[in-house]
Amino acid sequence: MVINDNLLDQLNQLYAEFSTRNEWSEMNIGDIADKVAMGPFGSNIKVSTFVEYGVPIISGNHLRGYFLEEPSYNYITKEHADKLKSSIVYPKDIVFTHAGNIGQVAMIPDGCEFSYYVLSQRQFYLRCNTELAVPEYVLLFFHTKKGQHELLSYANQTGVPSIAQPATNLKKIRLPIPPLNEQKDWLSVVSPIITMYQNNYQETKRLAALRDTLLPKLMSGEIDISSIDL
Repeated sequence: MVINDNLLDQLNQLYAEFSTRNEWSEMNIGDIADKVAMGPFGSNIKVSTFVEYGVPIISGNHLRGYFLEEPSYNYITKEHADKLKSSIVYPKDIVFTHAGNIGQVAMIPDGCEFSYYVLSQRQFYLRCNTELAVPEYVLLFFHTKKGQHELLSYANQTGVPSIAQPATNLKKIRLPIPPLNEQKDWLSVVSPIITMYQNNYQETKRLAALRDTLLPKLMSGEIDISSIDL
């Protein structure tokens, strides 16, 4: 959507201006993280463990943009998810793909469909220490050329694209960290843009669902619009 592309351009510009405003001290991701953890082993989530509804599984299909996209999910039971506690993610967590479509980085925003999710085997995540870093600020870093370069510098060059020792190497990446109060001031500026982006996404999703419901009925004649005066 053009409007959302323009909003992302604004976010990137505001990040670039803020992150280079001063000679901020650099810190390792490991220094600003509450937690960095991997998704479960493949044997822990299989097609045979899927259920009709339960705890949604995040895969690369949900990480195509800056924020979690929610077209559809596979699910596991709550009891199964409880056994995978280290792979459960919440709003404000930043999720990465470490195998396949590497370079994907998306944050779980406030106001998403579920209160928590479980990762697939190809994802890992960063939970920021919010006394040191604003998650939105860290997210924007990983969508810069420098952030992507740092992340992909640990990728292998043969076989299926993957990041070597993803959790360990993520912790080594350095980025400029402004004082927390200044990060929060920056967040107050960009939050309305993020909210507008999310609202636009949800409205587009709602309209697409309405289209997918009505179009087959129109094509089959179940809904008759012949009497409508256009």
